Amino acid sequence: MNSFLLGLLATNSILLLWFYSPLKISLAKLLFKEVILDNDSFDDLVNLKFGEKLATLSGCYICMSFWSSLLIGIVIAFISNCWLMPLITFFCYPPLCYFVKKYIFDKNN
Repeated sequence: MNSFLLGLLATNSILLLWFYSPLKISLAKLLFKEVILDNDSFDDLVNLKFGEKLATLSGCYICMSFWSSLLIGIVIAFISNCWLMPLITFFCYPPLCYFVKKYIFDKNN
């Protein structure tokens, strides 16, 4: 149970850092040597450099929550020897992460 909650916090942290911090702007400076002003410009830049699929993945909150929850589930599975954890986290974390985004961070929208 502790690993489930810790994984949920880690997944939410990854998502909130990716979508609500200037991390994408810093990555554009490092990887592409381009100065951008907002996170949406990063997705457009990724679309130009790598294609539409990767740009969609980097800009979609639900897509990122699925893949980050699967990654966190794999890490928990290696640590705790519970090999069902990637499957559990893949189906449980994205709705919980979306709830946090919708009702805590986007209250005004």
